[in-house]
Amino acid sequence: MSELEEILNGLEKINSRLDKIELQQKTLLEEQIHLNLKLGKHIDFIDKTYEGLKNPIKAATRFLGR
Repeated sequence: MSELEEILNGLEKINSRLDKIELQQKTLLEEQIHLNLKLGKHIDFIDKTYEGLKNPIKAATRFLGR
């Protein structure tokens, strides 16, 4: 195998590895987006739940504080 062929073979291996890394990166990014959406929905749920409890908590605090 000539030196040029070895270099080309090495470049092909590097390109193959880069393709795999790009695919993994894309997969991780898609999973991150999915988890961010899921977390956002959960935070919204907690905020809505807490909003409904905020006034009773304030009333109980005032009542017990007296």
